[in-house]
Amino acid sequence: MRFLAVLIGGIAAALGVTPAGHAQEVFPSKTITVTVGFPPGGNTDVIARIVAERMEGILGQRIVIDNRAGAGSTLAAAHVARAAPDGYTLLTGSPSTNAIAPNLYTNLPYDSLKALAPVALLVNGPAVLVVHPSTPVSTVQELVALYKREPGKHNFATGGNGTHAHLITEWLMEASGTSIVHVPFRGGGPALQAVLAGEPSMIIDNLPTALPHIQAGRVKALAVFSAKRVSVLPDVPTMVEAGYKDMVTDSWTAFYAPAGTPPEVIAKLNAAAVAAVRDPQVVEKLTRLSAVPVGSTPAELDALTRLEYERWGALIRQRKVTVN
Repeated sequence: MRFLAVLIGGIAAALGVTPAGHAQEVFPSKTITVTVGFPPGGNTDVIARIVAERMEGILGQRIVIDNRAGAGSTLAAAHVARAAPDGYTLLTGSPSTNAIAPNLYTNLPYDSLKALAPVALLVNGPAVLVVHPSTPVSTVQELVALYKREPGKHNFATGGNGTHAHLITEWLMEASGTSIVHVPFRGGGPALQAVLAGEPSMIIDNLPTALPHIQAGRVKALAVFSAKRVSVLPDVPTMVEAGYKDMVTDSWTAFYAPAGTPPEVIAKLNAAAVAAVRDPQVVEKLTRLSAVPVGSTPAELDALTRLEYERWGALIRQRKVTVN
């Protein structure tokens, strides 16, 4: 009898069933949902869709995008934080979602650093400082000099209080000792359109969004916030070259899962995400968006998330930034 029990157990293990006779579920065995905290058509949404489409083929399961915009993307993050930790509900993360909003919004129903498990950093995307062509400057140094001569006279646009672009501009004002009036809009699109019309005269925007207008001469690019110059704007210096040695920040996009998701599931999702962003066709699509494919480990994304969380949290407190 003992021999028979061992034999049955061995056969069950070989067939991938438990001693009780229940099949072990192989992940993934059903549709995966990727939650995006912004409306369809934005940069984060587009990148998530490009990567998810390739991951479908790698994982052999359908992946759907669930746009849950609102409250600085905290609605989406809260939804994923309380989802079952089984790998079937993911969050598309960003500086705004995972580093800025948790420091701005009080009484959130989740602890961002504890409730979300890093899966993979997908891409980095540079931010660019642009001004209306009528602004009488050609460099960041000239822009800062103008702002110092005329404090409080000039405006800058953002897609809203507490956005990544808002915090970068607050960082610039702190570092340069300037004072510019913030004009928040309901989204990055309306903010850029206002700058194209000439008022406000300055905006820090994601490069993919601003690039067509830069190339058409509708705005002037003064600097990028990446560690090195970007290939599509080889003549535009970095903020480091402009004299701000620590002013490097990217608008990154990443995937997170609910905390408690099994390590083997995280590992499978990570492998699929990394393979997707390194696929030649995906690389071509992302490059057209001026997004730099990365494909990190979960540990590398965790380190980046914590660094960004502390950086923007300190600036928010120092500059007394609120969402009101």
